[in-house]
Amino acid sequence: MGKGTDTSRIVAACTECGTVYAALRLPDGEIQPIGSRNGCGSCGETEFIPLPQFSDDSGPLKADDD
Repeated sequence: MGKGTDTSRIVAACTECGTVYAALRLPDGEIQPIGSRNGCGSCGETEFIPLPQFSDDSGPLKADDD
């Protein structure tokens, strides 16, 4: 992202309803869904958890991965 920031793109889920979003992890640790900066578009929750199975260091998922 911007020069000198620790913002990273992640995949995250809403803690209330489980809706999954492409998101930004901000330098302060906050997770902000891309395109829905006021919270979850389905339920309005503002807390999200990262989905580590989609992080850059895990590699691509294969059809037989669970």
